[in-house]
Amino acid sequence: MSPVIRLYKMILHYHGRQLALGYSATLGAAIAGLTIPWVLGIGIDRVIDPTNETQGTGALLALAAIIVLLGLSRGLFSWAQTFIGEGLSQKIAYRIRNDYYDQLQHLSFAFHDKQTTGSLMSRATADVEAVRMFVNMGAVRSMLIVLMLFGAAIAMLITDVQLALITLAFVPVLLFRAIRTSRRLRRLWLRVQELTGEMVATLQENLTGIRVVKAFAAEEHEISKFRVRSQAVAHQTFLAQSTWAKNFAIMNFSFMVVMSAILWFGGNRVIDGREVVNGQILYLNMTPGELASFFVYMNMLIMPVRMSGWIVNSFSRASSSGQRLFDILDMKSPVQEAPDAVDVGRSSGRVTFDHVSFAYDGVNDVLHDINVEVPVGAVVALVGRPGSGKTTFAHLVPRFYDVTEGRILIDGRDIRDLTLESLRRNVGVIQQDVFIHTASIRDNVAYGYVEAHMDDVVGAMKIAQLHDFIDELPSAYETVVGERGIGLSGGQRQRLAIARTILLDPPVLVLDDSTSSVDVHTERLILHALDEVIEGRTTFLISNRFHAIAQADEILVFQDGRIAQRGKHDDLVDVPGEYQDLYASQMRPFEEARVAALEAERAQGGD
Repeated sequence: MSPVIRLYKMILHYHGRQLALGYSATLGAAIAGLTIPWVLGIGIDRVIDPTNETQGTGALLALAAIIVLLGLSRGLFSWAQTFIGEGLSQKIAYRIRNDYYDQLQHLSFAFHDKQTTGSLMSRATADVEAVRMFVNMGAVRSMLIVLMLFGAAIAMLITDVQLALITLAFVPVLLFRAIRTSRRLRRLWLRVQELTGEMVATLQENLTGIRVVKAFAAEEHEISKFRVRSQAVAHQTFLAQSTWAKNFAIMNFSFMVVMSAILWFGGNRVIDGREVVNGQILYLNMTPGELASFFVYMNMLIMPVRMSGWIVNSFSRASSSGQRLFDILDMKSPVQEAPDAVDVGRSSGRVTFDHVSFAYDGVNDVLHDINVEVPVGAVVALVGRPGSGKTTFAHLVPRFYDVTEGRILIDGRDIRDLTLESLRRNVGVIQQDVFIHTASIRDNVAYGYVEAHMDDVVGAMKIAQLHDFIDELPSAYETVVGERGIGLSGGQRQRLAIARTILLDPPVLVLDDSTSSVDVHTERLILHALDEVIEGRTTFLISNRFHAIAQADEILVFQDGRIAQRGKHDDLVDVPGEYQDLYASQMRPFEEARVAALEAERAQGGD
């Protein structure tokens, strides 16, 4: 279905009454506007008719008053049309923007893995604005264009058929050109939106990684990269606007040619049909007043035909922008909540992987026939080389992705039979890349539990070993942290994420290498906090740190999407295989460096 038709259906469904009021105001403005030339023509004929001296100026004053009233009516109806159209366009934009944002929230990781932030932001801003302009100018005001076009044409035919046919002969040609131009404009504006998305993506990436840019003195490189994107947008936009402007100029010139022809033929019809009978001037073909009103009607015809190019432009942009928005709104997330999904309440934390396989593209498996039974409160370490499947394995538990084959059970229930909200309330995830919102520290801690009492927030921060630092800040828990947690160190952000999970109190935890990028002192604080969190919870620990892995109840060693080995550290480290290789190449150097750093810290403390 055409995006424009879908937009019309949306307007009719949600705001049909308001659209009807807008069309009523448009009809009133058109009738008032089309009546003015007719009254004006009568007035001109009376002015030049010497037999009207007996009527004096009274009749002219009455006609003038009628014109003023018609002008006032037209102005009021036009104001009503603008008021209703603008209100309607804002409501539709508001609805689409919210629906779009809601859809983004409910699409799974599989969708976001393939999208750029800039492209999604471009849809929410530029594309929604293009749709809003279409609703205001295309859906509502275009009706005025149609009424004026047909109304002026009918009035011209009534006034003089021959002159009207001369004028109207040009209209189909110009309309055909407008339609042909609209097809090209649609392609051009679609490309503009795509290039704008790429430009915004470049800007967003640069601002997010500005510290990396500064660290590598890459400012000129980034400036050059953004300039290329910006020039592409400017060039494509110029091409689209110049195409529309060319069409506008051609139509304008064409009507000037038509006006000259009407002046010639119409003037001759008035002169040739003029006769003097008994001292009175009679006009057999056309009166001067009718010629004047014909010119006014033709001028009214110029506006809708000339504006048709603009309307076509609006329709073209709405079609391309609407298509980009509906592509997202129509998308079905691979992770769907079942209609009869149940709220699991609080689970005990027993997790089972039953012959689980998974493929991101649905074809090439990255996990193959995984069978794991995790008892309540067990700590399971997931180790393996990058791309081995350990992170994917952990992300299947909260249904960030859905299994391709097999099933995952919590307390014996297939997680696909549970509501997503209740499932994720039971599975806490502390990621390596912690995201902190631009908000107060309290709001960040209580992000997953907004109704939490302040005492609970403080208690969680104490367990996370961060309360003393926060309490010393001038605004304490009301301190607003900058974008992505600017103002907090990496370790502090990690501990804040731990406090956020503590407050949620989930029975199942996924810890995604939470200490990989911090110093030894901070790591010790985080591990102490994690010891408090892990106790009594079923925990999946993704790490290459020996001291964390060695304490796990079971270690799952991933290799090429399969569990190559499983067991405890002491059982695995002496057996030739993947775990022994990982320990020798990754874990042992980390542990030796850690021990050396601890000894240096103790020595410095002793000094």
